[in-house]
Amino acid sequence: MKKALLIVNPKAGKSKARTWLYQWIETLGRADYAVNVIMTQKPGHATDAVYKYGKEHDLVVCAGGDGTLNEAITGLLRSGAEVPVGYIPTGSTNDFASTLCLSKDPRKAVRDVVKGVKKGIDVGAFNDRYFTYVASFGIFTKASYSTPQESKNVLGHLAYILEGIKDLPTTRAEHVRIVTPEKTFEDDYIFGAIANSTSLGGVMKLDDKVVMMNDGKFELLLVKKPGNMGDLSLSINAILSQNYDTDMIEFLPIESAEIESENPLVWSIDGERADTDGHVNVKNLHCAISMMLPTAAADSSIL
Repeated sequence: MKKALLIVNPKAGKSKARTWLYQWIETLGRADYAVNVIMTQKPGHATDAVYKYGKEHDLVVCAGGDGTLNEAITGLLRSGAEVPVGYIPTGSTNDFASTLCLSKDPRKAVRDVVKGVKKGIDVGAFNDRYFTYVASFGIFTKASYSTPQESKNVLGHLAYILEGIKDLPTTRAEHVRIVTPEKTFEDDYIFGAIANSTSLGGVMKLDDKVVMMNDGKFELLLVKKPGNMGDLSLSINAILSQNYDTDMIEFLPIESAEIESENPLVWSIDGERADTDGHVNVKNLHCAISMMLPTAAADSSIL
């Protein structure tokens, strides 16, 4: 039999993973997989488990939120194991799953894994860490890692928005210089993101006509410090309409970036906090992992 490593975060989303555990094991078993289950106990547990055991398996299946998936993929990349990944999204926002059009139904999601098509997906290297869909700083970034789990479970996307609004009065612009092979930027920014996703923190959306998950590039989005309420209104309207033809926003695909800030920046990496000393190197790792995706997702415009 083939072997599958099932990583389950029992606290993700509405904490119902245990309800579906038997059915996940049964579905994988019917697909001729012997299943080893690891229930995560703390942050970093999924990374350690996949790093240690991933290479002994034919498939790694992650049931949890985007942060749990990030940990699992990090473990694979650090181990050098070339094992495909299946994702059962049970988190609060599931941005990465939304981009890939993965089912939120736990029963269908596991069936899609075993019947899926293997596709290469780009991963971001962020200094010594990895991200699967976004690295961001500035407004709303803190909400992604500081919103209480209880609020996420009850309110979902709305919890991030409410938490972000609370931080608006204390959010300051950061003077940042971003050097990319395509162009260099330097200004005061209230938000910056390097993304491989159409959904950012359940708050911002990017056009799926410009986002591709395996083209070797990320989308860089920078929002300048507004000088007045008119500038702020232009920025908000541009983001909501996904029309970035304004002087307040920079938006373009990039392969890599070297980022310098006057002050140490706190980033969000797939929803988890990342403290930096003001210097960050980001690089696209083209098709660094393989994911098992339903046919509709594998044939979509983003892949």
